Amino acid sequence: MRGSRMLVFFWGLLVLLIGGGCQAEASVTPLTLPKPTVTPLSPPTPAVRVVTPTAPPPPPPVLVVCMGREPRSLYPYAADLSLEARNLLAALYEPLFLPDGKGGWETRVLERVPSLENGDARVERVTVRLGERLVDAEGRVTVLQPGVRYRPPGCREDACLKTVDEETDSIETERLVVQFRLRPGLHWADGQPVTADDSVFAFELEAASETPRPKWYTDRTASYRAVDERTVVWTGLPGYFAPDYMRRFWMPLPRHRWGDKSPQQLLTDPEAARQPLGWGPYQIAEWKPGSGTLRLTPNPYYEPKPYFTEIVVRFVGNDPDTALAHLMAGTCDVVSQTTGLEEQWSLLLALAQVDQARVDVVPSAFAFEHIGLILHPVAHDDGFQYRDPPGLFVDPRTRQALALCLDREALVRDLLRGAAPVLHSYVPEDYPTFNPDVPRYPYDPAKARELLAEAGWVDDDEDPTTPLVFQGRNRWIPANTRLQFTLLTTTAPLRQALAERVKHDWAQCGVEVDVRALEPETLFAPGPTGPVFGRRAQAALFAWSVDPVTACRLWLSEAIPGPPETRVEDVAWMPDELGPERDAFALDWNGWNYYAYANPDLDRACRAVLFNLPETRSFAEGQAATQAILMEDLPFIPLYPRLRFLAYRPNVCGPQLRPDVALEWWNIGEWAMEPGCANP
Repeated sequence: MRGSRMLVFFWGLLVLLIGGGCQAEASVTPLTLPKPTVTPLSPPTPAVRVVTPTAPPPPPPVLVVCMGREPRSLYPYAADLSLEARNLLAALYEPLFLPDGKGGWETRVLERVPSLENGDARVERVTVRLGERLVDAEGRVTVLQPGVRYRPPGCREDACLKTVDEETDSIETERLVVQFRLRPGLHWADGQPVTADDSVFAFELEAASETPRPKWYTDRTASYRAVDERTVVWTGLPGYFAPDYMRRFWMPLPRHRWGDKSPQQLLTDPEAARQPLGWGPYQIAEWKPGSGTLRLTPNPYYEPKPYFTEIVVRFVGNDPDTALAHLMAGTCDVVSQTTGLEEQWSLLLALAQVDQARVDVVPSAFAFEHIGLILHPVAHDDGFQYRDPPGLFVDPRTRQALALCLDREALVRDLLRGAAPVLHSYVPEDYPTFNPDVPRYPYDPAKARELLAEAGWVDDDEDPTTPLVFQGRNRWIPANTRLQFTLLTTTAPLRQALAERVKHDWAQCGVEVDVRALEPETLFAPGPTGPVFGRRAQAALFAWSVDPVTACRLWLSEAIPGPPETRVEDVAWMPDELGPERDAFALDWNGWNYYAYANPDLDRACRAVLFNLPETRSFAEGQAATQAILMEDLPFIPLYPRLRFLAYRPNVCGPQLRPDVALEWWNIGEWAMEPGCANP
């Protein structure tokens, strides 16, 4: 085009020149011009830049977890919350408090853990008048009246206790006041802020008579109130001092969603049971009862954002074979201990050795295997009658002999490959409150036989294969009673193998044992008909779940299960020192001291733990004394901490079983999968 324009311009100029020359008189010779050659120009070749689009990063993978049984409900105050349910709730509601590894606590939900030192907790003097509620010197909730023993201000030991006389109309004592402040930025999964009033709502629900929860803490609370949007104040009843006062904060529940329902309605409410609203890293996305699966997705208001876009939970039942098959096939990334992993102990180790799985094996600080000896069955309450079961274990020497005749070191070595230590108390040796001076019972069959002989048990036929016979003097054991009894346990294969080893060891000392395995629902049925908590058995082997700080309450005399409206003086075997007019079975058949162990010295030492502050000398002395008394009297034989197992694929990061935390999912918001893993 440019060449054409130039040609037109050239010829136009030429015409102008010729036209101007026609006005001259001279002749003009025509000029012959060469025909121009026009070369068409090609369009320019554009520079081509090849742009390869960058693919967006793949979404974080879905985590698939194999768990045991499908929970009946996820309502936090449901009657029976399984470990499966409690793990899931840890994803919806973060754990309020976690051990800090130094004997204290840390929190992600509150701004800080209250203490006397930081000023969020304080002890204040208070006046109590006749008829008003308080906690007496024995730790019982009562009303002030003549005869009540109480702790005056500053009193932390039994030596300074006072008794209300007939002329007293009021007393001076002390109470605890603790302030808790929520950290800012907590939001429910529907976007509403979590408030102090939500915690008050949770307290109100737990305190309600319709809610099937223990009322120990709510009964000992004078008030629990929100003072602003993020601050709640707990005030204990006068006279109540708890070593765990810094944890008297109730996990918030959503008043804006559930406040129009009664406590009774919430127990069966579909939303509360199947899709409870939480503030934690994940929320329930889908759960159809009976489907065998449950889906979790991130809480959009939680910070920092969790890694997984989805967690799928498969409920495979108590079937470790199926669960581990899923793990090896890659259809489950994590296998929970709730599937019965302890039954596949050897396979777990083999998978770990060939890098097919990571396996966590941790002795728990909150559960221990033990053999409980029932000193007095319920039939003894009115004295010993013909055909009543004998009190085989009433003499502490018999109980000590049974411990000495049990090779616990070999038992742990052979059955658990040494993965757990032998326990010498209900408190693990590496726990801050363990008393290193407790009596110990190393394997010593010769010493065991000596103690049995002292207690009246003799070998009357000189046949070591037959049980010993009683020829001593004891009102609870008829003459010629054989040392033979039934040991109840659960149907778990490892526990049954353990019971058989116990049976073998005791046979070497002239003790004949019949092992009987029962389903947990039968074994732990409540009294008066249940074999253990109805005090109708002789001995039982199972795992107790405990808090090492307050575990001594398991053996308080007031926690012995028994018929209501019974006084101490009406029970033939209870010591009068407990107080003849006192309720013998203060908790009725809801008591947990199935051993029927009643020792006033233990009660006093335990009260120093339960009703004192951890900062005091009396608290430390009480911890040491309770362990020393129990390990001398030995109403139970501690075996080893319960082992906890968790298996997961090598590319999963974050799972970490801890001895001092019962939950597997305590840090579920930090779990990830390569390449998102922070740890190798």
